[in-house]
Amino acid sequence: MKTKRGSINYDFRRTVRAAALLLAISVCALMFGGCAGQSSGSADPTHGTDNVVITPISVNIGETARPDNTADNGGATGNHTNTQAPENATATPSNGATPYYDPNSPLAGIIICVDAGHQDTGITEKEPCAPWGPEANSSVNNTVMKAKATSGTSGVSTKKPEYAVNLEIALKLRDALEAKGATVIMSRTDNSSRLSNRDRALMANENNCVLTFNIHCNGSDNQSVSGIELYVRGSGDNTSEYAARSKNEAALGQKLLDKLAESTGAKKRSVNKSDAYTGINWRDHATFIIECGFMSNPDEDANLSNPAYQDKLVSAIVRFTIEDFRG
Repeated sequence: MKTKRGSINYDFRRTVRAAALLLAISVCALMFGGCAGQSSGSADPTHGTDNVVITPISVNIGETARPDNTADNGGATGNHTNTQAPENATATPSNGATPYYDPNSPLAGIIICVDAGHQDTGITEKEPCAPWGPEANSSVNNTVMKAKATSGTSGVSTKKPEYAVNLEIALKLRDALEAKGATVIMSRTDNSSRLSNRDRALMANENNCVLTFNIHCNGSDNQSVSGIELYVRGSGDNTSEYAARSKNEAALGQKLLDKLAESTGAKKRSVNKSDAYTGINWRDHATFIIECGFMSNPDEDANLSNPAYQDKLVSAIVRFTIEDFRG
């Protein structure tokens, strides 16, 4: 039967078409409205990325990390000072990258203190030279007081202060040790440190260091004197345990001295046992004071400020750490 224009059937079909059209318009409006809401530049990360700038993150995985935080903390690196370092710890990278621990690195898991001797201003106040009492050692004990810190010597030719040269070598040593996987605790990273010698020793102990390299340069009234020498712990509290430690560190010190002389060509002087150094006496681990050369000798003074010569010193210390101390 034909349907007339005014019939009920026609009206029904027209109503259905109109409803469908309205529904389609509503859906489109909702879709376009939602899209428009995402184009403002502050996109919800779960919906679209219109106008969103993505910054690449660069992570240097192979880099052993260290902080360059030199906040005012007595000259010590801010992320290290008085921080209990866990086993196999790495420090926070200065570039913000995630710390990377490679167990195959030759010095992985070892915590080392690098102590750049002296500072720009001495501290004349006194502190005990050793932790033991006079009943253990009548000559050097906790009643013997020494200046908390001194500024050291200076170059006869370069006029450069020892504390500055010590820091140059120490920073290079830090980088080289970290490159081999070690965690390094720096006693200072600038020349304005106000830490005493005992403070530096205790900081190394608190950070679970197993080894300290105390970097120094030497001086003499005789300008012809030259060469490298080391100081290690002496008789200490006169216990058998301390004597064994002294003997072991002296033997290791000889290996270190051999490598330093071989690497630099400098005169090999001696390894000296001594109770006179606060920085050794207060440390609970192997400690080597390295007198890298005589700033009172014109030639050696020039060498000690020469970056290439400093690299030779650093190379020998790293080789010793891997081959003799760790090996």
